[in-house]
Amino acid sequence: MASADYFLSGHPDAARAALAEALAEHGFTVTPRADGSWEVARGSTTATALLGVLAGRKNQRLVYDVRFFDHQGTPVARFGRDSGAGAMGGVWGVQRSENVFAEVSEAVAARLHARGHLAHLFRGA
Repeated sequence: MASADYFLSGHPDAARAALAEALAEHGFTVTPRADGSWEVARGSTTATALLGVLAGRKNQRLVYDVRFFDHQGTPVARFGRDSGAGAMGGVWGVQRSENVFAEVSEAVAARLHARGHLAHLFRGA
């Protein structure tokens, strides 16, 4: 699973709000789950099922997640992408999912840093 761990600084609620705003700027809807994590999704399941990668960059259904945890007293938000993300779009859809994930994770880091909410960034495989 590819991931970006954002070690957050500042008020945790403000940092989470900035994270949600940055994801929304890229067309993602953030849906809280019962366990406190977020589902982060954009695009159309129907268009992707019918057209695959031809649904286009903005319409291809992409689903990622954000999990929150504490590391030695520092709140961390882990933005993650499963290896099968974008699979409905075939091989090209998976590649697009990887590219979108990389772009969005960079943009989120820049937004958090600009707002004083990023203490450290760690990228996982």
